[in-house]
Amino acid sequence: MNLEVFDIKYNGKVYPVAEIPDVFTHEEGHHLLIGSHSLNVALYNDKYGYPDERAMMIDERIYAFIDDEVFFMNEEEFVTNVKEKLD
Repeated sequence: MNLEVFDIKYNGKVYPVAEIPDVFTHEEGHHLLIGSHSLNVALYNDKYGYPDERAMMIDERIYAFIDDEVFFMNEEEFVTNVKEKLD
């Protein structure tokens, strides 16, 4: 498994995002972007929607959002957690 964690900067803050192979379809070469919960909160407000177009563009690329703590897990735990949360 090739877990790649990187940061997305939005409104002056940095948020973790992970790119993982598609753990659901297992389609070769297909990857999923998993964002942190804190990024989700920054990008979208239930009452007001997206604060700007950039937030919407970022959100549309993210497959799912998970708890920030998961980004500190090792690769196997991270993927297991993603699968549990999204199944």
